[in-house]
Amino acid sequence: MGMERLRIKIEEQQAVYQALKAGNDDTVRYQEFHNGEWGTDDKNYTNRLRLAYYLLYCHIEDEEAVAFLFEEELKDRERNSFQGIGSTLQILTHLISKYNGDGKYAGLLERAKNANFDCACGYDPDGQMEDDFGANSLPDGIWLCREMEYRDVMGNLVDEWKENITEWSDSDRRALIDFNTFLGRDAENERLYQEQLAEILSAEKSSMRDIISGYKNLIRHYIHMSDYGKALCLCEKVIKTTDYEQIRTLRLFKDILEACFEVTANQTEAAAGLWNWAKTELQKVPQSSRYGNLYKRGIEAAKAMDDPYGKQLEQEYESFLASFRR
Repeated sequence: MGMERLRIKIEEQQAVYQALKAGNDDTVRYQEFHNGEWGTDDKNYTNRLRLAYYLLYCHIEDEEAVAFLFEEELKDRERNSFQGIGSTLQILTHLISKYNGDGKYAGLLERAKNANFDCACGYDPDGQMEDDFGANSLPDGIWLCREMEYRDVMGNLVDEWKENITEWSDSDRRALIDFNTFLGRDAENERLYQEQLAEILSAEKSSMRDIISGYKNLIRHYIHMSDYGKALCLCEKVIKTTDYEQIRTLRLFKDILEACFEVTANQTEAAAGLWNWAKTELQKVPQSSRYGNLYKRGIEAAKAMDDPYGKQLEQEYESFLASFRR
């Protein structure tokens, strides 16, 4: 049922295709914008991806449209701060190859290969795509919906997928956590993170790194849900029940510190003991291995606790930022 809904959504792109043929390319032409901290991006990337899938699965033979979309996609690959290859370029490569018997589009394919570092490493000018929509499995349909941002259909497909799983694996849980996050079903992830942690704790061969990582994931979930009381309890449990000395040199330890600072900043009355522990541990971390968010969260926690140490952290953070300006 869900896959049929996805097929219909793709077929609805016929209206976009007809608009393009009538000279209205506003929704699929490259349109540069600056996406905050992510840098240069293309406002119409997803629209172009949807149309590319329509051309692929509905077997539309239109050299002019394919060539136009290919060139617009190249502009994004060449200018996008994230770089990447992307499904749109792969689909359009498959489609344009049908018209390249005499090497007519060899220049465009070469340009695609050199569009960015990722393309240079992984783009295949001879790449082929499956054009039979019916060959897609239910999980394939979920990822297609995610790519094209069809959240309504994706929700149905995820529900169907869950009903078909009789025994949950860790990879299944991780996939569902990812799906839930994309769909805005974050509250449903608590049980999944709890099950992950329980499985890690019950396994005989779990390393201390795995155990603390399992705790960290659940703590971060509670922070994301603004449930700082539960996050505080878990932070305290990590400190009391794990040998965190084993991971002191790893980024994971600083992730735990960062989480403790966030909890402290939002749970000041109950988190005095947590703050004292995290503050002491941060002082042991060499400044050379600290990073921006660790400083920022530490400063926020210090201010929330009215601790003068925050002033020192602010000075160190300014020096940290200055080192990147030189």
